[in-house]
Amino acid sequence: MKIWRVPYPKFGAGPGQVRVATIAERLELDLASFGERGGAILGTNGKGSTAAMTASLLSQVSAPVGLFTSPHLFALNERFRVDDEDIGDVELAHHWARVVAAADEAGVSEQLGGFEFLFLIAAAWFAARACAHTIWEAGIGGRLDPVRLIQARRLALTSLDLEHTELLGNTLADIARDKLDAAPEGATVFVSDSCSPQRHVIEAHCAARGVSAVFVGAETLDGFAPPLRGAHQRDNAALALAIARDIKADALSDDAVARGLAGARWPGRLEVISDDPLIVIDVGHTPAAIRAALEGFNSLRGARPGVLVCGASHDKDAGAMISALAPGFKAVVCTSAQHKGAPAAAIAACASAANPSAEIACAANLAEARGLALTHARALGGAIYVAGGLFLATEFKAVHLGRDPANLAFF
Repeated sequence: MKIWRVPYPKFGAGPGQVRVATIAERLELDLASFGERGGAILGTNGKGSTAAMTASLLSQVSAPVGLFTSPHLFALNERFRVDDEDIGDVELAHHWARVVAAADEAGVSEQLGGFEFLFLIAAAWFAARACAHTIWEAGIGGRLDPVRLIQARRLALTSLDLEHTELLGNTLADIARDKLDAAPEGATVFVSDSCSPQRHVIEAHCAARGVSAVFVGAETLDGFAPPLRGAHQRDNAALALAIARDIKADALSDDAVARGLAGARWPGRLEVISDDPLIVIDVGHTPAAIRAALEGFNSLRGARPGVLVCGASHDKDAGAMISALAPGFKAVVCTSAQHKGAPAAAIAACASAANPSAEIACAANLAEARGLALTHARALGGAIYVAGGLFLATEFKAVHLGRDPANLAFF
């Protein structure tokens, strides 16, 4: 696949649903029609996993099913999927050009945001493919996010944590209300039990908007096993099943549910990229996501000593992230991703403070970090865990596969 570079800044001139709607009209897209037969996934962590499982479940009884997610790991194409197929370069180029032309004709190219641009490409492709259902992962919040325009009748709220506070608010209650504002009157929001501390806020805000809030616990899986690793994925799978069943009513048999969950794929989340030695990567970048994924890694490694490869983006709270990661590891290799990586020395200082008994090493790049980690793992008979954000985990996997991280284009 070719390297795609989005020609618009991430947020453009600030969120602008009016300009997105204007471009959609020029493309003859009825965005609200997607909401009648699809769903939107909101939350801080777990959105992509939930979206992927929902789409996989629906694909067992209807086809085609469109899936729009973010971010991607190796190729921008990953953000757009119909059934189990990422968009190809030819179709992506076609719809890319259509959206660019429509934005130019509407006179909003100078204001358009990159995420809005990708949302419109997804809508154009899903319409061209005549998708029976579509599942949309929100980018930021809900009130200002373009996924609000699809007017989804079913939504999921996966989790709540402090994020993008300049846009969403400074408290979990504010963030909950912002995300819930993606739901139109008459919609149903399926809410993870992890959001229960904000239950009163969620129920009150939904009631005021004429929206139903249904809390969903992992026990509703009824013995079905989530395909993705980590105990936290049970909550996500329960939400996916609730939405899929609501969309398809009684059409989802137990066999279809089992097949749909088993067939879901969502790389980069507690992904095992080697068995000997065990190497697991995870792209989580908030302390809550890191703690949840770390539980999953500890379960996978069992009694084997742990070797950590860690880092953080320079615009993240490295201290909070590494404090959640470093304890419990025998050896910690600190490094810096080529894309937005904080200095390895700064990561090492955080790791030393969080785990004074560990052997701490610094690596100039991911290739060196991988070599050091393998040396430690072989000496200890241990397992390697790579965590600290999307860029670090993805670059490590690229090196592991013999690819050059410099060729990765993130957005």
